[in-house]
Amino acid sequence: MRKILLLLCIISITFSAKAQLFGKHWDKGSYYDTAGHKHIGLISWVAPQTSFLTGTGDEIYFKTDKTAEELKIKSDSLNSFLVETDTATYSYVVSKNKILEKKPILQILFDNTPKLYASLTTRKASGSMGSVGFGVSYLHSEYYFGDDHNSITKLDKKNFIEVMSKIMADKPETVERIKSKRLRIGDMDALLYFYKYGLMPPAPAPDPFSGPDH
Repeated sequence: MRKILLLLCIISITFSAKAQLFGKHWDKGSYYDTAGHKHIGLISWVAPQTSFLTGTGDEIYFKTDKTAEELKIKSDSLNSFLVETDTATYSYVVSKNKILEKKPILQILFDNTPKLYASLTTRKASGSMGSVGFGVSYLHSEYYFGDDHNSITKLDKKNFIEVMSKIMADKPETVERIKSKRLRIGDMDALLYFYKYGLMPPAPAPDPFSGPDH
């Protein structure tokens, strides 16, 4: 147990050192402002840490190229943005729904009917080893569905089978696993993987739809 705690402490310190050393992580991308104008360049975005003390909204950072000055773009000036990594392209929209006032940026997972979105936040699992405290950051996802990103309902245990069966209706084998409760709302990473690849993921389950790890 002490070895595990020590490993987590080292990981936390390593992440902190990397953040201080390298600063923001930039990917190719673009965003649409509220006037509908497209801006192409480099984008940096990290899922926010939310609490009762934080204000409303979120932001991305943008610059036209590597040498350009970076700009902070608040979410109330954004309609949408996308980020291109070496392995995938991730699309995000800004919701005007009041339930997401503090974290309005949603990742688009399925553009079906209904649509499925993920609300991503960065959280810390804290602990201590002797007199040394440490915190390891991890990405937390909550899921929402609706006709569009402004008219959304939170996905929960009660509506999970009905909603996900509709969203994934083009993959009968996936729907069968949902209806038989072999894949539940707590297995979302595995469910998304099974939908995409037609097989269960190795452990730990990779998340093919998650945002870029900054």
